[in-house]
Amino acid sequence: MTMRHFAFDAPRSIDGLVRLSTPALHALQLTHLLSGIYEDHGTPALQGCGRQTKIAGYTEWIDSAGSSATLSWDWEIRCVPGQVRWHRLGLPFTNLLLIGDDLQDLPWQRSLECLAARVDVMAWAESTCIALRRRYAGLPHQI
Repeated sequence: MTMRHFAFDAPRSIDGLVRLSTPALHALQLTHLLSGIYEDHGTPALQGCGRQTKIAGYTEWIDSAGSSATLSWDWEIRCVPGQVRWHRLGLPFTNLLLIGDDLQDLPWQRSLECLAARVDVMAWAESTCIALRRRYAGLPHQI
């Protein structure tokens, strides 16, 4: 007997949102789908030689169990002496809406803030980096 994934049993709605409780969100098995880099439309390279650059992009994650749950966010790489750090920018983009203990929708902003907190504890940078290397440099999985 196979057990159905909770996200498949989540209430469906005509608004296209997948509603999940906070415990269901934490149990969601998100897996990397796609990442990309935003083009830097700043000063042309020759005129800006030696200038500080910004590397930013997006990443999209889906439920590995096959439900329609998706979660994506913008990110930026920040460099400080001796360190490279990946940071989420802004709130996520998603079709998920969290529900409270009373089974009522949380306000959209509060739901996005909770999803952002979930992203912030995920180990997403390594998978994103690997995907970017494959996409832009044609490099193998392991480097």
